[in-house]
Amino acid sequence: MSSLLSLVQNENMKIYNRVRTWIMLGILILTIVMVGVLMKFVLEVPYTNVIQFMGATTYLTGLCTIFSVIVAGDIVASEFSWGTIKLLLIRPASRSKVLASKLVAVLLFTLCLLALHFIFSYFTGLLLFGAGAPLIPGESIGAITRTYLLDTVSIVMTVLLAFMISAAFRSSSLAIGLSIFLLLTKDGVVLVLSKLKYEWIKYFLFANTDLLPYVTGGQPLFDDMTLGFSVTVIIVYAILFYLIAWLLFTKRDVAGN
Repeated sequence: MSSLLSLVQNENMKIYNRVRTWIMLGILILTIVMVGVLMKFVLEVPYTNVIQFMGATTYLTGLCTIFSVIVAGDIVASEFSWGTIKLLLIRPASRSKVLASKLVAVLLFTLCLLALHFIFSYFTGLLLFGAGAPLIPGESIGAITRTYLLDTVSIVMTVLLAFMISAAFRSSSLAIGLSIFLLLTKDGVVLVLSKLKYEWIKYFLFANTDLLPYVTGGQPLFDDMTLGFSVTVIIVYAILFYLIAWLLFTKRDVAGN
């Protein structure tokens, strides 16, 4: 366990020692502040409290997804492209621990982005719109937190997909590009295929990552889909993604790299 923690610390150092990481964090913070200023002084949105602003900016978690995908798609593939994979694998730690440490580091980075988003949305909204009492039923920090938690499911699965492609194909550009392409097109594809009554689409990962209908009593994609079904599909895909990454990473011959 201590060796795994040491590897995770090492991977975190790699992530946060890169200028790219701090640029992404800066972009996230700046975007939240700029959206707040735009709403307050340009669009003059009649918000009366911080909760309304936080609810309106939850869509910016899409930035957290993209930035997490960039790190996940690069964290394994870059070791091969930079030629550092041999130095990494001569350590006493097994390949399984090396791969696990990289995934843990990526997930921690994802949580860092979401926490940063939450904190700066709160303080930006508090500064610009105040802490007035919510006027709409259901407006609360608890409801906003629930939205973040539900969004995290989709974000983590997209990150796992990028991580798997990175480990399988050793290509950062392929992992990042394909994952972002699926991120941008998944909703449209799922909607069109569901309208065409292709029931097999309910087994597609991104047809199940939106758990909000189950929580709010909304209508799922198909009538026979349940919360248990969607959670099971998500877990199966998560295990499958990591298993593929593990098999290809631990069995690959790196002598030629």
